[in-house]
Amino acid sequence: MTGQRTIDISSVLGLFVLIAALCFPAMKIGDSLPTIHVLDVCLPFFLLLIIQKKAITFQEYYVFIPFVFSVYVLFTIFIQGHSTMRHDYFEVYKWFKYGVTLLFFSQVNFQFFKKAIPILFGALIVINTIHFFNLFNFNELLKGYYNGGIHIEYFGKNSLGEPAVKRLVGTMGNPNINAILFGVFSIYYFPVYFSRKTLAFFFVSLLFMFLCQSRTSLLFHAAMYLVLLVFYSRIWTKKQWMIVLFGTIIAYLMAWMFASSFFQYTSYNNSLLDGSALFSGSARGRFETWYLLFGQIVEYPIFGHGPYKSYFYVNRIYSENEYILMFWRYGIIGLFFYLSFYVIPFFRFIKTRNPTFIPVLLLLVIMAISALTNNPLTERNIELLFCIGLAWGYQLFHSNRRANEKE
Repeated sequence: MTGQRTIDISSVLGLFVLIAALCFPAMKIGDSLPTIHVLDVCLPFFLLLIIQKKAITFQEYYVFIPFVFSVYVLFTIFIQGHSTMRHDYFEVYKWFKYGVTLLFFSQVNFQFFKKAIPILFGALIVINTIHFFNLFNFNELLKGYYNGGIHIEYFGKNSLGEPAVKRLVGTMGNPNINAILFGVFSIYYFPVYFSRKTLAFFFVSLLFMFLCQSRTSLLFHAAMYLVLLVFYSRIWTKKQWMIVLFGTIIAYLMAWMFASSFFQYTSYNNSLLDGSALFSGSARGRFETWYLLFGQIVEYPIFGHGPYKSYFYVNRIYSENEYILMFWRYGIIGLFFYLSFYVIPFFRFIKTRNPTFIPVLLLLVIMAISALTNNPLTERNIELLFCIGLAWGYQLFHSNRRANEKE
């Protein structure tokens, strides 16, 4: 990693991509083709700037894993005889893009980013608030251009069209993905070092995350506190722990109140707390899909079935678990590749025991837990945020190491 500190075109382009990805919809060019994300448009420029700045170094071997994985994905396509399936090659491109994005953001000036993040966060709060109250008929815009679809159609309604709890969809097109987005903001503003401003932004992030009524968000948030208790229990005083925990509870209760129209309707999140979520239609559908995919994994346990995207299209199924999806598609080898995206950086940063790296550790926790019931790296905006967070962590790690070597 280069640890570049000057404000240059890389930093400006990176910030533009982040803002455009989170605030504006992807471009649709045809019914048979996937939408074009701003990252797809800017990827050639990323490559040029990486080559120009010679950002590829051997300081961190992690950055080469996505490129090796993309070659392996190509191998599984040919070994399974899917070479004529055009959609499968997008998976090769996906992991290549992941590697390029990580390399590119390793060279940007994150001090420049920090000045714009509060503005971006404020814009998303305004957008999601307008969406929540459907001011100016804004939800029709989200439905038509932001891939909101059925989530907007049934916003504040149950399957019968009757009034029900509201699940914040926002610009992500899906309440679970929107919850991950605000979960990422909650760790960006995580009060490692207490200040009123940081705490305020942290609790606002939690409020909007809970408004998404994503049960997965409760799991990864609980896992975040568990990691802190195990590895960083002394970062706060008892009083500070109480402030954070009580503030989290208050944010949860406020979200419950607003989402259920002052407790008129059943909260989606509460079904996890009372155990009824395990018997819901959503859970049953997931269990059935996982059982089906597990039964097919044993057919090709080493190299998997390949991307084989048409299988999911034709059968109209969605894995809702990225670990199972990777195992099904790429076998045990592919699963190890996927696990390395989380495990390697986690142990890299946890070994330092430096509180500075707590946000990037919590980002890894969010992604790893979300992957149990969602496909976070399949969602392009979340993949982008993950790359940015990792790039920041590695850049800071090598910067600190160089500083220590000079002392």
